[in-house]
Order: sequence, then C-alpha cells, then structure tokens
Amino acid sequence: MRLLFDAFDELERVAEALAGLDASGAPAAGADRLNSGGWIVAHVAKQQDLYWNAELQGLERDAWLEDQRVGFGDAPSAPDLAAAIEAFRRVRSRAIPWLRRLDPARLDEVVPRSPNMRREQRVGDLLSRSIAHLFAHAGELSAIASLAGGPDLGVPGRMTHSTRS
Repeated sequence: MRLLFDAFDELERVAEALAGLDASGAPAAGADRLNSGGWIVAHVAKQQDLYWNAELQGLERDAWLEDQRVGFGDAPSAPDLAAAIEAFRRVRSRAIPWLRRLDPARLDEVVPRSPNMRREQRVGDLLSRSIAHLFAHAGELSAIASLAGGPDLGVPGRMTHSTRS
C-alpha cells in the first residue's frame, strides 16, 4: 500500500507544479502528441475512483469525473487542470481510509466484474496497475512541466511512505 500512497503523492505534486507554471496544463509547442495536464490528472483520478471507490467499496462515482471523456481511445480533450486536481484529491480522500484497512490476504481476491472491467482481475492486480499507471503519468506531467520551462521535478520524489520504517 505504501508505494501506492507514494504514487498518489507524486501525481499530485507534479500536477500542482505544472498548474503553477501553466494553469491550463497544455503541452508546450512541439509536444502536441502529449495529453493535456487536465486530461492526465482526470484520467488517473477516474481510474482510481473506479477501482478503489466504486468497484471495491461500492461508492458512487465522482460526478465531475463521470462527465469527463478521458479514457483510452477517447478523443483528445483538455479538462480544467485545477478541477482535475480537486477531483483527484476527492478520489484519494475516499480511497485511502479503505486502502489502509485492506488486509493483505485480500490481494488474491477476484474483483467482481463490471462492464468497466475488461477481464478478471484480482485486488493485487489493481494495486500493481495503479502504482505503475500513476508513476507513468506523473512522468508525463513532469515532461510537460519541463517543456513549459519548469525545473526538473525529479520523479519519483522522496517516497516517504515506502521508506518509512
């Protein structure tokens, strides 16, 4: 769980850094193949909301995220970066208490299939996928920030949850 919490921290840290440089989170000229910062943050927030809040806790999906078309294969869009960061924070705040209580014995538990799940997955699969997905997109946000003139954000950062004894 600790590595997932570090991934949450890193995504939020680089998203906020990008927002401080360019409130729109738009890729710089010449980087038109990159997603916008708002798309990236909304995309990962929507995935985390699906996994930890809707599928495993049975909570309602975040209403703002549900209106965003930020899935793989959706047309390019540029959701508001500040609104996406706030949505990510809402998702994270609802997920973390449940994740802190997650018994490691449940990692092999099969997640109930829904129309949103393409194949059978276990809780541990969602955990691994989430960590990789969050860090990959944190790197993408860092690249956009660099293209916007920001300093190297050093992804990943301190990883305070994982290195805590």
